[in-house]
Amino acid sequence: MLITVLRTAIMYVLVVLTLRIMGKRQIAELEPSELVVTIIISEIAADPIVDPGKPFATAIVSIIILLFFEVLLSFIAYKNINVRSLLYGKPSTFYGDGKINQKEMENQRYSIGDLLEEIRNSGATSLDEVEYVIMETNGNVSVIQNSVNRPVTPGDLGLDVPVPEISYIIIDNGNLISANLKRLNKTRGWMMKKLRDEGLTKISQVFYMGADKSGDTVIIKKEK
Repeated sequence: MLITVLRTAIMYVLVVLTLRIMGKRQIAELEPSELVVTIIISEIAADPIVDPGKPFATAIVSIIILLFFEVLLSFIAYKNINVRSLLYGKPSTFYGDGKINQKEMENQRYSIGDLLEEIRNSGATSLDEVEYVIMETNGNVSVIQNSVNRPVTPGDLGLDVPVPEISYIIIDNGNLISANLKRLNKTRGWMMKKLRDEGLTKISQVFYMGADKSGDTVIIKKEK
């Protein structure tokens, strides 16, 4: 039993690290090659756990080899557009310039019902309201509404709006994130003053503290 627990723990950590190294894509956004590697890794990882007779070291080596080739191919694809097209394919335009590309829809086995469903999901109600419908290389479908039907923006109205500020987490459940404090060019003394203004004297008393570059802060105390 102890061996099974150790194998499971080691394999769990290894697979999580492998997926982190591969990148931050969600499962729905994986390219075909990435999805295949992910499935194979999960199969390899499960095998020595459910069957103690299977060599554990072989599984670890296999996962590392797959990780190496995936990272290598991703780097080559990043540098070379031809390799990128070979591995990931190209976007497919289903609708554009007022015409449906029936040939491309047939190649991707994408029905008119699927097309209209994506259009409705985008907030439009018919083809007349969209300019382009494109299937991206990861399988997601992008619907670009035409200028008449897309939402009005402040730029359309000629309005000047302030640039949005990103709020960084400074304290997360009593834990100081020093890197974000540096990003804001703020000191620990500045932070503690903000806490004292809220009647707090210790970082451990704070559930959340966030701040942006303008100095605006949000502080939430821990519940007792």
